[in-house]
Amino acid sequence: MSISALFIGNESLLVQCAEHWLGRGLTIAAVATRNPDIARWAEGRGLAVHAQDDLRSPEGLDYDWLLSVANLSIIPQPLLDGARRGAVNFHDGPLPRHAGLNAPAWAILGAEPRHGITWHLIAGGIDEGDILVSREFEIAPDDTTLTLNARAWEAAVDSFPELAEALVTGAPARRPQDLSQRSYHPRDKRPPAAGRLGFDRPAAEVARLVRALDHGDFANPLALPKLWLRGRLLSVRTAALAEGAGAPGTVLAADDTGLTVACASGAVRLSGLREMDGTEVAAPDAAQLGDVLATAPADEAARIDAALAAVAGGEGAF
Repeated sequence: MSISALFIGNESLLVQCAEHWLGRGLTIAAVATRNPDIARWAEGRGLAVHAQDDLRSPEGLDYDWLLSVANLSIIPQPLLDGARRGAVNFHDGPLPRHAGLNAPAWAILGAEPRHGITWHLIAGGIDEGDILVSREFEIAPDDTTLTLNARAWEAAVDSFPELAEALVTGAPARRPQDLSQRSYHPRDKRPPAAGRLGFDRPAAEVARLVRALDHGDFANPLALPKLWLRGRLLSVRTAALAEGAGAPGTVLAADDTGLTVACASGAVRLSGLREMDGTEVAAPDAAQLGDVLATAPADEAARIDAALAAVAGGEGAF
């Protein structure tokens, strides 16, 4: 009798894992997704497809394993209960160190030397289940959340055959998490001051914040790194360490390469400046040599944090 699975998820990683599952001669009972591209792929493979938000019960489905792959939503308990052998989730971070959402960004912000991915059983609280398969890799000095996400995806694809083999045996090796080492990042957690750069910090820390908030052309669920310049906000695309020193916030250069700004130690070159509506802004039009970019005072940063906390939980609801 073939081992069957219910796949739930919304990114291309699901397709890659599901193709491997089918390639082993295993069965997919159904695919539940919000992504129309994944739905079309599943239909093309002759698989049953369900709108994820409508699938609340396992009625009519027969599956041994529930596989949550690139899925950021809580799965209804009846679907978990319907899996005869268990439910497994892919997490884009090392557990228990970075549970919750946006793990690559928080790993960079935390100056972590390494990152990883985890396939774990769905049990207990969010991301608390026993670990089945994991991978770890070094974080490069120039990694952004975009590149770290890509490396996590590669590790997921590379490790899924090992997971599938373990699930086929019916008795995968389980490693309990040491929850005393756990950190958790909820959906509505945001970086301080909504990503506004503060130059009263070392240049490496300023650059790290920009890298952590760099999602490339993909949706950014956290915040844009931004500057307060002459009464307006400008977003920043990239940051690199630069030569120079001065009073924190002092503009040391403004040219085609961007703005070079002094920090508490060292300096950063900030490029890809844009208005908040996306309009590009040339660095010499944004600031001049000797201008000083103010860091948000503590009380202002606290007001920004409070205002954002009041609305972040509802983001994406409309």
